[in-house]
Amino acid sequence: MSGGDWHPHSRDAQIHMMETWLSVFRTKALAWGIPPDNVTDLTAALAAAREKLAVVKSGERTAVSVVECNEVFREMETEARFIKKHCLLAPPLMAADLASLLLSQEDTTYTPVGKSAGQPSITVAYPGGPHLLKARLTALAGTRPLDARGDYGYALHRGIMPQGGATLEQAASVKHYLMKPPLDGEELIHYRFTRRKTEVVSFAAEESGMTAYFCSRYENGKGEAGEWGPVASAVIP
Repeated sequence: MSGGDWHPHSRDAQIHMMETWLSVFRTKALAWGIPPDNVTDLTAALAAAREKLAVVKSGERTAVSVVECNEVFREMETEARFIKKHCLLAPPLMAADLASLLLSQEDTTYTPVGKSAGQPSITVAYPGGPHLLKARLTALAGTRPLDARGDYGYALHRGIMPQGGATLEQAASVKHYLMKPPLDGEELIHYRFTRRKTEVVSFAAEESGMTAYFCSRYENGKGEAGEWGPVASAVIP
């Protein structure tokens, strides 16, 4: 199926779409089988997103507020995608129903989705603020050009290694601290899937001075992954 992703890229457009959805849901949620709890959760996520975005756009913007804003927008997107996948189906919804939600009728023409043939590269920087690192994702030089279908987004993995390597107890903990530097992303924990070029990653206070490792690979819209890019690292401030 072609047609691209329905979720807007800009924060303002995401806010506008969710405001529109909730306005329509006031009269349509019951008929469309949308659980009240999901409407409540989306309403709360929208309120939090509005609040955090206002802070980021103001003179009170900090590295911490940017991370908080990223998190609430991800939560709002998760709520929206759940509702879209389980309740906003065509049919039974008609083209007019979808248009009222700022969605278009999906194209039923099958278009093959290729597996990614490229590799991403990661550059790690310090955005300012305690316990924060910024991972910038780009195409690895010399690899094949990006394909919008095969290189739909990035699967970002990360790991943390205490100075000198983790003890057996640390490695077996829920954080799965590293005992040695990783060779590739298979040795790291999946952090998140993202379509952003930059991700600000926060760490616990006690992890200051440890080394963070990142690795990524492209995924297509079906979740099929390409080859790992190189591992990048930085000391956690």
